[in-house]
Amino acid sequence: MIIGALDIGSNSIHLVVVEAEGQGSFRVLASGKEMVRLGRSVARDRRLSEAAISRAVEAIEKFTDIARKHKANELIAVATSATRDADNRAEFLERVAEKTDVHIDLLSGIEEARLIALATWTKVKPRARVRLLAIDIGGGSTEVSITQGGEPAVLISFKLGAVRMTEYFVTSDPISDKQLKRLRAELREILVNRSPEIKKVGFDGAYGTSGTILSLATILWHRHHKGAIEGTSPQGLTIRFDDLRELNVELAGLGLDERARLPGLSRARAEIIIAGGQLLEALMETLGIEELNTCDWALREGVILAYLARHASTDAATVTKLERDPSLRGALTLLDHYQSDRKHAVKVATLAQQLFAALRPLHLLGSEHQRLLAAAAILHDIGYFVSHTNHNKHSAYLIQNSELTGFMASEIALIANVARYHRSSTPKTKHPYYSALPVPEQETVRKLAAILRVADALDRDHAGRIKSVSCRYDDDTVYLTAYSTRASEATQYRIEERADLLREVFARQVELAIELAT
Repeated sequence: MIIGALDIGSNSIHLVVVEAEGQGSFRVLASGKEMVRLGRSVARDRRLSEAAISRAVEAIEKFTDIARKHKANELIAVATSATRDADNRAEFLERVAEKTDVHIDLLSGIEEARLIALATWTKVKPRARVRLLAIDIGGGSTEVSITQGGEPAVLISFKLGAVRMTEYFVTSDPISDKQLKRLRAELREILVNRSPEIKKVGFDGAYGTSGTILSLATILWHRHHKGAIEGTSPQGLTIRFDDLRELNVELAGLGLDERARLPGLSRARAEIIIAGGQLLEALMETLGIEELNTCDWALREGVILAYLARHASTDAATVTKLERDPSLRGALTLLDHYQSDRKHAVKVATLAQQLFAALRPLHLLGSEHQRLLAAAAILHDIGYFVSHTNHNKHSAYLIQNSELTGFMASEIALIANVARYHRSSTPKTKHPYYSALPVPEQETVRKLAAILRVADALDRDHAGRIKSVSCRYDDDTVYLTAYSTRASEATQYRIEERADLLREVFARQVELAIELAT
């Protein structure tokens, strides 16, 4: 399988096209980068400028052509800080879709941090017990994570980026002493509030990714290797805190033209390197990092790795061991945060997975939708944290407004809607969350909610009596068989009540038989 990933950042747009080689590994076929500066106008007035949108659309068209020439089966596009913060992001997303047929998913800051952490851990390959700190300085935000055993222990996204801080604080060339002092003070004031969370977990090694950090490392490398060939791009470098601090003092005294002549620094990067360097210095100082290693994998590789993990198994007969599925850990964490009944949630999710697999020829949905159904089932009752009354609506709100790791923004919207309809009303266009979805996704919600309603009804009393469920169907009827520890007339009644959407979606009657589990 050939997969392309587009990382639409605040400063630049990156492409990588890879060929999957099995077990989460891949071979890079093509890559590219275009500096478009989407974040510059967003930092000023919360809007993407027309010029920036045009540059971005042109770059995406170019990269889409490259991916197609390499016969990519899938092109995954994600956007980060600038796009998610822009008031006119819908206009940008529509322009891209119209020109390229590319659908862009908005990443939350926390999901961005998780994907970067995944990429860094995979590339570095540390021992399982090592706690690996990763820092990624982007144009509009900075992501910090700690990973141990391949699982994130800390995920933080700061609204601090090289472009954002340049727009806010750097208004003269060179930067004035007053501006520099304000920038340094602001960075430390923000970072100090979250540093205890990172220090409490602790870390054994620190890595930095993406353009700003790699550029700073390259400048320092050239300073220590004065005979190096211009254009050399060394890998696996180390930034020492004392060296970075000295470099930042020098950069602050240089004008743009002088900075742009430094080996390893492009003119476009030179425009934002002062803010970027000060941000990295503040991070290293606040967190007590004496040495920071570099890693050339970042968000786009994380997107690829996450995609491969989600599609590792397509066996329709296999029901995932939900609590061991790494792609659902974010949902389970959110479930526990809202103190919901984990035993019931996992039971409903398991039954829903069994129904999904058995009904696949009718609903024609793929394994990715099966994962969304599992997440909705896990989270369907978290609304009880707010109120028993209309808890399904509260569940939808909490899901929609959470930073649910492991899912894109469009997927979270689907999960919220499916959870919303696990009881009570069926989907209607007058419902805001539902009507906001594209029509094809509305139909997906109807199919998944129809399954979830039945699965939840099978364990409505939270007793766990239904051990499994199977079904068969003909042109007129879906026949459900529930295997239970004891017979229950109440279950028969609940299925009759909750099968309304299943009957409507699949145009079949629903009959339930209960057999004693052996």
